Amino acid sequence: MRALSVAVDWPELMISEVADGFIRPVDIQSPPNGSNDLYILEKAGRIRILIEGEALQEELFLDIDARVLGGNSTNSEQGLLGLAFHPDFESNGYFYLNYTHEKSTGGAETRVSRFSALTGNPRLSDTDSEHILLTVGQPFSNHNGGQLQFGPDGFLYIGLGDGGSGGDPMNNAQDSLSLLGKMLRIDVNGDDFPTNTERNYAIPVDNPFVGDSGVSDEIWATGLRNPWRFSFDSQTGDLYIGDVGQNSWEEVDFQPANSGGGENYGWRVKEGNHIFIDSPKLGPGTLTDPIWEVSHASGNCSITGGYVYRGLRYPRMSGIFFYTDWCSGRLWGLTQDEQEWAFQELDDTDFRIVTFGEDASGDLYIADQNSGTIYKLTDTVELGNNWAGFEILDNPSGWVNTENWMGWVQVDFAPWIWNGNLQKWIYIEEENITEEGGWLFIPKPQ
Repeated sequence: MRALSVAVDWPELMISEVADGFIRPVDIQSPPNGSNDLYILEKAGRIRILIEGEALQEELFLDIDARVLGGNSTNSEQGLLGLAFHPDFESNGYFYLNYTHEKSTGGAETRVSRFSALTGNPRLSDTDSEHILLTVGQPFSNHNGGQLQFGPDGFLYIGLGDGGSGGDPMNNAQDSLSLLGKMLRIDVNGDDFPTNTERNYAIPVDNPFVGDSGVSDEIWATGLRNPWRFSFDSQTGDLYIGDVGQNSWEEVDFQPANSGGGENYGWRVKEGNHIFIDSPKLGPGTLTDPIWEVSHASGNCSITGGYVYRGLRYPRMSGIFFYTDWCSGRLWGLTQDEQEWAFQELDDTDFRIVTFGEDASGDLYIADQNSGTIYKLTDTVELGNNWAGFEILDNPSGWVNTENWMGWVQVDFAPWIWNGNLQKWIYIEEENITEEGGWLFIPKPQ
């Protein structure tokens, strides 16, 4: 990877325990309902809640253990794998799960289903409310993908692995009609297939291959081996994909927010930036190299993609994409400045980090699958309770000096100070301003 010349004030990470006692946790999600609850998925088919990110709710949010294939296995990649809340979860109670299921005819399939929280109580759900959106047959037990994310456009993105075994023997990732080895994009608010009980969704009209009879309409991007974890930058809308490699290279793929889709990330023609097999026919889409790769030579084996930090409390973490490797336990940061990418190893842990989480405040979490413990990522430099990061929003009477930001300004205060984002007018004098780590701060008004 190039661009190491980019100067970054990297954070000094601290990892603090939040809660333990989970059994093979695989995902951490926070609902868009104004709470800071964390919903923790357990591989066997259970979902538990940390109320406001702290107290464990005794009653399970959901238990579909009986429907989940491979969830109780300690060494398979099957199970309950992903959760996404509908953008209107607060009003409709809908949430979506990705899990492996045994087909009635035998064999495995991926199911993406909608469930409903109980009316008036988003911390409990109705196990009988399942509405299957999509099923995809899985020829092998590994490389199921698992992540679900609603994009900034309101559509549901689904990451599917190449179907498993090793080396993609069926060439699914480059097969234009297979949904395996792809990033899918569907509209959960419609149904273009009313007579098909296993296709209960609509196709966004601007999906990149709509109208091409040789490519499945659901496909947003191709050439993925096992996109176990991906996420959207909550500020920019950029998409980061951690795609698990084969024998030699792990990679981070990137799709800018202004992309119309159609990227082909290369597998199995390429693994990372390197030729894997040069004989398969390249499938549809624009061949797109990763923005980062790392060799297995130093003990890495399986990337876990995370999130771009957009919280307010830890300014040095801002704009950095955090990710890790399941085998080595290393944590990295990746960021872009003036079209150049820079990365840094930030920690070397003993954890088996299977997933990241992001709460409503933008703070980040990791799950150690071996110990069943949830941890929070923080920095040694933070905005304490006596300081507030601010942004000038307006100038009412021309009194603001734009060079040094003196005078009357409208300030957007951090939520932990005012118990919610509040905009207030205050008068700033020179002695009120301190510069620390490249950020400007003002004292909390008394």
